[in-house]
Amino acid sequence: MLVAALVVAIRPGAAPAQSPARLAGTYTESIHSEIVTQTGASERHRSVVRTAQFGVASRSDTSVVTADTIHLTESVDGVRHTVDVDAVIGARWKLLLHLRARVTVIERPVVPVHIADVSDIGTAMDDFFPAAPPRLAIGAGATDSAGRKWRRLTDSVGIERYHYAGVRRETTHTSSDSVPVESAEAGAEDTELAWSATRGPLAWTRHIQTGVTTRFAGRTVRAQVDQRIAVRRTA
Repeated sequence: MLVAALVVAIRPGAAPAQSPARLAGTYTESIHSEIVTQTGASERHRSVVRTAQFGVASRSDTSVVTADTIHLTESVDGVRHTVDVDAVIGARWKLLLHLRARVTVIERPVVPVHIADVSDIGTAMDDFFPAAPPRLAIGAGATDSAGRKWRRLTDSVGIERYHYAGVRRETTHTSSDSVPVESAEAGAEDTELAWSATRGPLAWTRHIQTGVTTRFAGRTVRAQVDQRIAVRRTA
């Protein structure tokens, strides 16, 4: 149908809200990041793999998240080692959910430097849950208030399936010890989401590509990050 193929703009508030009860459950996450950093003629390759299981419990208008298991490895120029993450097993986050599926982290764990330098687990919940999809017929598309382009795919065994993509550009200027620093970041994301009308997000995969250029004291550092994330709700 022609109507189903139209791409429309979604007004703020058109997406259904997530609730703490809807997010309660157990989630397994796998993140594979490839990072290439260039400084002058020098180039450094890093690969970081993090797998984790998180438990989410609902309490009134908030959700409490615990890190039940975490495994973290890093490879630098082909040399691989496993990071000791015992200090963050059992770590806890407290999330406040808003309308339009926004999540605010109001409590987060303190992460030791040797772990945060590889993967800052303390920020794991900042962008963990996907946005709730807008109301769309199968085959229809939309652009939401955050600029994400949505498409509803064919349902699978009664589960709604969606694809969305977005881009991000940001430039910041800071000063540290009187040294001005300029950082420009550009990123693109593709996400596929399996969604239940009654339970919320069930599984999603994200492919995020980010380029960051930082200039300070006459030096330029460029980093390219290619990240693939897969999350599945297991309970």
